[in-house]
Amino acid sequence: MTEATPTRSARPPRSAAALGAIWVTLAIFMVVLGLLALQVAAGKDPALRARAATTTLPPRRVLVRKVYERRVIVHLPASSPPQPAQASQQISAAAGGYSLPVTRTS
Repeated sequence: MTEATPTRSARPPRSAAALGAIWVTLAIFMVVLGLLALQVAAGKDPALRARAATTTLPPRRVLVRKVYERRVIVHLPASSPPQPAQASQQISAAAGGYSLPVTRTS
């Protein structure tokens, strides 16, 4: 009562039509690639021709501005106490029952 099970290979065999389609596709790709290579070699590529046709522009003039900033540094003597920063804050009453803080420094 032992029956032999048929063994299957991991890859099914390819048919002749499938192999023919692969070879035709590769042949067409190589022909198109060869034609494009011939056009590039002959200088008929529009992208490369556009780069060669551009004329060189005169160099641009660059305006250089020098900004001189004058800073005055004041050294206070060690005996004087540090001066606090002066800032004032005013709160205005707005209609509606709430107020927003407004900070002004001068």
